[in-house]
Amino acid sequence: MAELMIRDRATLLLSACLACLFAGPLHAEAPIDASTLHKDIREAVLRVPVTVQDANGRDVAGSLLVTTFKPKGAGPFPLLIISHGRSGDKRGEYARQRFESAARFFVRKGFAVAAPLRLGYGELATLGDPENSYSCASPSYAPALAAAAQQIIAVAQTMATQVDVDARRLVLVGQSVGGIASVAAAALRPPGLVAAINFAGGHGGSPTEHRGEPCQAPQLKRLFHSYGEFSACAAAPVPTLWIYTENDMYFAPHHSRDWAEAYRNGGGLVDYRLLPAIGDDGHRLFAAANDVWQPLVDEFLAQQGFSQPGTLKPPPSSDYAALKDVDALPLSSWVAQESYKKFLMAKPPRAFAIGSDGEFGYATGEDVLSRALGFCQKRKGKPCQFYAVDNNVVWRPE
Repeated sequence: MAELMIRDRATLLLSACLACLFAGPLHAEAPIDASTLHKDIREAVLRVPVTVQDANGRDVAGSLLVTTFKPKGAGPFPLLIISHGRSGDKRGEYARQRFESAARFFVRKGFAVAAPLRLGYGELATLGDPENSYSCASPSYAPALAAAAQQIIAVAQTMATQVDVDARRLVLVGQSVGGIASVAAAALRPPGLVAAINFAGGHGGSPTEHRGEPCQAPQLKRLFHSYGEFSACAAAPVPTLWIYTENDMYFAPHHSRDWAEAYRNGGGLVDYRLLPAIGDDGHRLFAAANDVWQPLVDEFLAQQGFSQPGTLKPPPSSDYAALKDVDALPLSSWVAQESYKKFLMAKPPRAFAIGSDGEFGYATGEDVLSRALGFCQKRKGKPCQFYAVDNNVVWRPE
């Protein structure tokens, strides 16, 4: 066990050096259809060249596809990096990472957001798989997570060169493997790091082969302990928020509690939250439960000095018109009115937004406020207002 701990620490330290050595040239624009980018949150795509090593010591090199979002204005904006999870059998199918609902939340809080697609996934899958742990009986978690952490730090280094990014204020956020990788990267204390948020973080899980029981969970516990020790080596441990659920099909609650306690015992600073069951698999909480986690993250980040609210609240009901009065909708186009009729047929939660130039958008289900505004604003980038939310008309003519 002591030998494993030393090897884990050595891998972490090596990754810190390699991140500086192999970050590669500064960013270059990636060719992409501009019509697919959302103007209202200044969506763009960059390339970040990196080289990492896999568990066998082989170099894996490529240019990460990084989607960025920014608030309006000149900045400089604090930086937040969102790191995705892992599906080993579907990693070649990964698309450009966006996490739109989460990105909109963080942009509302004033962050510049970067969401990289890491080596081993999507268009980069054929280059190698540096995050592969290889064996369930004896997994190689430390080098896999060192490779992921290195890439996160390389993206932070590249984004820090942009004039509208404040490199002195950095927050790391990740889901599943991206969650534990964000904790690993935070332990290396990249410049400007303020906080890290871990959503359902871990490695080696399978909801079908060993539900809730990741491969060699004690090894993960030792890794989290070592990350806590590295965090404690700094003048002050960086605050971290860990969010898990009761029905996580990859990592059962007794594991996430053990990991949080190990991190804390190592000297790390952790605010551990175990949420009630979410849907069929709480492991998807970051993508599927924005309405649940956003208030928690808003509160946590406010404690770190990011007080600008990101959670949307519906406006109060107005006396403008009855909800079902389609003719009262201040948009005369047939398409807008037919879309409003579809909105009326949907069950709450639901929201319908309109713009002054005829734009509109509606959403139902989860995160409806943000999504409705996004649909309305994405094409032209002009502000929209809510017309109706759930069973109330909330629009007020100016």
